[in-house]
Amino acid sequence: MTKIAILAAVAALSLSATAPLTAKAAQPAAQGIMKYAINKPSIAWNVNGTGQTNAPVKDKAVIGGAGVRIQVTAPAPDKPWEDSAGQGVDGKITKGDVVTVAFWAKAEPVDGGPATATINWVGVHQSVAPWSGIVTGQVETIGGDWKMYTFSGRAGMDAEKGAAAVTLQLGSAKQTVVLGPLFVLDFGPNYDPSMAK
Repeated sequence: MTKIAILAAVAALSLSATAPLTAKAAQPAAQGIMKYAINKPSIAWNVNGTGQTNAPVKDKAVIGGAGVRIQVTAPAPDKPWEDSAGQGVDGKITKGDVVTVAFWAKAEPVDGGPATATINWVGVHQSVAPWSGIVTGQVETIGGDWKMYTFSGRAGMDAEKGAAAVTLQLGSAKQTVVLGPLFVLDFGPNYDPSMAK
């Protein structure tokens, strides 16, 4: 499955996650890719940090019609993890599996500047100490329009069901980012991760 096919299928999954049951039957790409999902696609972001404020927003321009606006007002460039957003991963991950993280996001202007934001680290990691990374990556600069951002990698360790989480580090700059639905897919060990880049 190529990156374009993954994006198309995840986009279809995004639509089917909020569509009536009858519409779901018309989404074969979503039905096919759903077998790889190891989370329940959601906007239930847990936002942490004292340098930020956050609130739910309604926005018909994103799949699902809602998101979470996070305003980082007191950044800590040397400790960007201090302000973060995350969600739990329900499924099991086996070392060597190819895992893809896909999430919708957009930036909003701050102090009259451009609509850009930086998420300098994205990772699937253990959900308890020592918080070791299972699959980690970086995301390009977030722009002012809704877009699906993805990264893929091969799991460096196992995680039992419910023992992993996804985190986005947001505290590197004064910025406003709006996060939409998150998808975590586990393609198993035989998928070529370069196909999703």
